[in-house]
Amino acid sequence: MRKILSIITAILFALNLSACGSFRHEMMSTDFDTIANTRFEEIIDALNSKDSESLKGVFSTNALKEATDIDSGIEYLMGFYKGEIIDKEVAIENDALNNYGKKTITLRCLYTVTTNEDVYLVFFIDELVDTENPDNEGVYMLQIIKEADRSKYFDWGYETKCTGIYLPPEADDSEAN
Repeated sequence: MRKILSIITAILFALNLSACGSFRHEMMSTDFDTIANTRFEEIIDALNSKDSESLKGVFSTNALKEATDIDSGIEYLMGFYKGEIIDKEVAIENDALNNYGKKTITLRCLYTVTTNEDVYLVFFIDELVDTENPDNEGVYMLQIIKEADRSKYFDWGYETKCTGIYLPPEADDSEAN
């Protein structure tokens, strides 16, 4: 009996290790830079073309449900972000979790964007994978602020995290125009 229990334990242990290794391999072979740049381009293209439906389309189903007045946030961003991109720098942080087969992969992407009008921080949290709840997949949070306001409002979405579009406390209609 002990021998059978030992064999079953060894098999279960081996299966668990192979599953973790598979996820680790998947993470190492994923091109997060390309994924982040594609999402960034979708956001910027929607802003430049003033296409609110395309911008809304980058958000996850759950983010759209949970966000407070996403349409006003999109309108604000379309008035706030101006210019053609001259230069950009990117920093990406990824977080992956495999909890007994429930997998999540999250990207936190920060672009410092210099346009011919101003310098902005474009930050978004993108849920790439959520095997337990696929309605979470997509952008969870989008924050666009002026680079000059970095110390006031930017923290990688830890304290300022919100669902949908982050608006600075003093954001009003006059600033967007």
